[in-house]
Amino acid sequence: MRLSKHTPWWLVCCLVALCATSCNDDSCYDNGSAIPLARFYASGTTSQVSVSGLTVRGIDNPGDSLMVDSMTVNETFLPLRATRELTQWVLEYGDDIPSDTLSLHYHAIPYFSSAECGAMYNFEITKVDATTHVLDSVVLVTPLVDNVTRVTLRIYFPTP
Repeated sequence: MRLSKHTPWWLVCCLVALCATSCNDDSCYDNGSAIPLARFYASGTTSQVSVSGLTVRGIDNPGDSLMVDSMTVNETFLPLRATRELTQWVLEYGDDIPSDTLSLHYHAIPYFSSAECGAMYNFEITKVDATTHVLDSVVLVTPLVDNVTRVTLRIYFPTP
């Protein structure tokens, strides 16, 4: 469309408003990361529990993979790497208590979000393994990990 000096002012205003709103994508400010959320529960129940003195760190993860450092928490995020199909996390409980290892097997699924946001990854978790020195079991609740924050894993701990 070509504008001239005889184009009505209201049409010019509408076109400017349309261009201004179509170039702004607020979805990029939403959670753009697909990160599994692990929440902690008492064995055999649906009651959440907090684990004291927990440290969660990645195995063979580049850079800083320390997610929790000697804290009391009832959940943690466990990021995955798009360049691998296995990410492992160590759950350390303190001195003289054996650690547990959580292994997540998955496929990275690239998708194009928008011109403003670019490409991102979702993940499909295919298998979960865990040692059970302290933790009781792990249940995969939601295999598809996208940018919606929801519980992916339920990690059960025995209660006294």
